[in-house]
Amino acid sequence: MTTTLALEDPRDPAVAAMIAELVIDLEDLYPEDEDDAPAPWTLDSLAAFGAFLVARIDGQPAACGGLAPMEGPQALEIVRMYVRPAHRGAGLADQILAALEAAARTKGAQTLLLRCGPRQPAALRVYERNGYVRRAAFAQHREHETNVFMEKGL
Repeated sequence: MTTTLALEDPRDPAVAAMIAELVIDLEDLYPEDEDDAPAPWTLDSLAAFGAFLVARIDGQPAACGGLAPMEGPQALEIVRMYVRPAHRGAGLADQILAALEAAARTKGAQTLLLRCGPRQPAALRVYERNGYVRRAAFAQHREHETNVFMEKGL
């Protein structure tokens, strides 16, 4: 198996299909969270920002994650972090996080923020293992039992 990790356009049809899987998974995990504020970014704006990573295994998208700008240039939000179920446990999330952190540094960020959820214990362990700590809600997000907010200083 050949694994590659590269910046890609999240609007690429195969990547967008993987992102759609993520959305369905989150809707299944958190059906009561349908009233959360909409994200201020789109796939178009993520593509324009130029910090969306895709891990491919034998040419097929296996995992992804991106950075979205926030108010102020020193903080970025990690968004659309996802590893397809067949590829979980192989370290792809750690690789994507490390690459996102490097990309954030090149963009001048001093802090990375993210939102996860309590029904994603494996994802929470990945973030904690990589130095992310819990914090209060930020930006458009709200305090809610389905939200866990984390940050890491770079």
